[in-house]
Amino acid sequence: MKKMLFLWVVLLLPLSAQSIEYQWQNEKGEDVQLSSFKGEPVILHFWASWCPPCRTEMPAMDAWVKAHSDVKVVMISLDYDLDGAQAFYQQKKITAPLHIATQRETLKLGVRGLPTTIIIDAKGNITKRHMGDLDWADKKVSQMVLGWL
Repeated sequence: MKKMLFLWVVLLLPLSAQSIEYQWQNEKGEDVQLSSFKGEPVILHFWASWCPPCRTEMPAMDAWVKAHSDVKVVMISLDYDLDGAQAFYQQKKITAPLHIATQRETLKLGVRGLPTTIIIDAKGNITKRHMGDLDWADKKVSQMVLGWL
């Protein structure tokens, strides 16, 4: 019962507009700090290979990232290990750089479900959080996302 109450309290806590220090690993196993992007807006997109909506949207998102090479996008897998994420990338022929993080650390950014897209402004503030899949091939969705920047 205490665990359930704690979970509800965590889920209902207000999420601040200020981003906190956050890190993940790139495909080489190197740590990447969110603070290294300060001075430029960045889209953080959280997904996992075991998440059905993520599996559906990732190929279109990969194409969107290629078409918008001027936009900094970091696609971060919350898979349990890098092997699962790499296998998914190979299966779906995704070419965007692969990054991985832990679910526990990612809760600090207010990620409560997958997929989640977070916009970080040039000052390092979280300006938008969108939980749920997006139709990255839809021009209206593309304009909406670009407007969030």
